[in-house]
Amino acid sequence: MRHKVIVYTICIFFIITLQSTVLDYIRVLNVKPNLLLVFVVAVAFLQGNVEGAVVGFFAGLSQDIVSGKLIGFYALLGLYLGLAVGSVNKRLYRDNLLIIVFFTFVSTILYEAVVYFLNSFNSIINGQGYFLYAVRGVILPEAVYNSVISVFIFIIVRKFSIKFEKLDKASRKY
Repeated sequence: MRHKVIVYTICIFFIITLQSTVLDYIRVLNVKPNLLLVFVVAVAFLQGNVEGAVVGFFAGLSQDIVSGKLIGFYALLGLYLGLAVGSVNKRLYRDNLLIIVFFTFVSTILYEAVVYFLNSFNSIINGQGYFLYAVRGVILPEAVYNSVISVFIFIIVRKFSIKFEKLDKASRKY
């Protein structure tokens, strides 16, 4: 368990650093990927809802700190995302890449739609919100971008997951 905490902490720190620096320059259709979301989906899908929720909470909390907005906004979204994706991990075959791509696509759309609605709540009430533009210009391209990247992140997280299982089995022997 200690190894998981250390590895997940390093991964979150690395991803948040990468996302706030380098990925600003690697945009496709003026959209950058949300690697933290992809990481939370991969961990939740492989490890279950408890670990997914914990990783989602701390990934979101780190995103809150970096963004400088209300602390807890992204943390709660990450927590709920980890719970939702992790709750289906026992019902599906976990090594299928198409399933992780699908979950990343759907999770990105839902996550970004919630972020859009909560960030522009006053504009939507006044009739000035442009949700269809946001979907077409930001949310769908980001969902596709995240889905492509999810294959690579899933493979990395899967390798860590296998190592964690081996460490757990080795520690239970004694």
